[in-house]
Amino acid sequence: MDFSTSTDVLVEILLRLPPSARRRARLVCKLWRESVDERTTEMQSRAQPLLWNTRAAVAYTDDPSTGSCTVVWRSSRPCADPYADADLQLVGTCNGLLCLCDNGERSGGAVTLVNPATGESLLVPPLPCTEYVFGRRRCHRRWDKAYSFGYHPTSGRYKVVHVPCSFGGWSSGSDGVCDFGALQVLTLGQEATWREVPSAGDTRCNLEAGIVSVDGTTYWVTVGSAAARVMSFSLDDERVVAFAMPLAALLAGPGNYHLAEVHGRLGMVVHDRSASGRSTGVWVLTEKGLWTRRYSLHSHDLTRPHFVYGEDVLTHHGRLLYGHRPKSDMPLPYQVMKINDKDQGTPFARVSGETSFCRSRTYAYVQTMEPLGVYAAR
Repeated sequence: MDFSTSTDVLVEILLRLPPSARRRARLVCKLWRESVDERTTEMQSRAQPLLWNTRAAVAYTDDPSTGSCTVVWRSSRPCADPYADADLQLVGTCNGLLCLCDNGERSGGAVTLVNPATGESLLVPPLPCTEYVFGRRRCHRRWDKAYSFGYHPTSGRYKVVHVPCSFGGWSSGSDGVCDFGALQVLTLGQEATWREVPSAGDTRCNLEAGIVSVDGTTYWVTVGSAAARVMSFSLDDERVVAFAMPLAALLAGPGNYHLAEVHGRLGMVVHDRSASGRSTGVWVLTEKGLWTRRYSLHSHDLTRPHFVYGEDVLTHHGRLLYGHRPKSDMPLPYQVMKINDKDQGTPFARVSGETSFCRSRTYAYVQTMEPLGVYAAR
């Protein structure tokens, strides 16, 4: 059998595997990686921005070349208040699967996985949170902000993570306080109940800074009297580790930074709202664990939580998204991409409906035919 024939046979075998197994097969050797990348549809498909309208609970993509808007998924329930966020919110996307949280269903929210391409849905076992609700009435909150949906490329396992945090209290105008002191995780397809993962000290999350899962690790920022730190939770060995934030974020203070994913690495977006003008810097965590500045923007607002798609950096103004591309030929890791107030970029997408982009979120999406049944609780 010649080489080309053996490769064809290998591809036929790989195509019979589920998408998650094909992704793990890429790790075997160079031939397998090239076969999966070049001969399977899903790996050839480039991830595109998925826009989520927080008020209408609609996920869609927009093609700037044609001006066409394609609805990927929408809630079947009408929005009770068009001027408020819907109960159903998108937690995140992973390999073409959507993780949704219904904030109005129960305390802690009701989490569901959806594959828009196949129409399948899978209800995730409820978070055991009734004992964490205190006060005269249940507090209704954005439970979705405490969840993250991640995938580990080596193990091929999907996990839903719920970080330690608190909801309610006098600062939020509620007499109900919901406190979650432990990190909890659920491995899809292997566990029917959530597990607590031990961690040292108080690791409660600053929910406004966001939670991101990048390359098999979930990250969040701590809140409390001590200096804020970044927490990492490995989706493989489930170790919890704390490390320092960029100095610029510490100086800016809470409310002026949030986490992001930048080209497959952890990023932190820091806003400077001083009297000299509105500027934004983006720091990225290197393989050596050092923070390095990658982007510098003036008078522009980045999309959130994802803002980098291929070579494009996305900003928003009103109902339009704009793409900006680097003009410098300086190679990474030394390049700092600068976008000033005169660089308007090129139109990239338009927000659907009547709301501006401030009521929308951006995620990475690539269509998959991966079945959800294999991830049902056992």
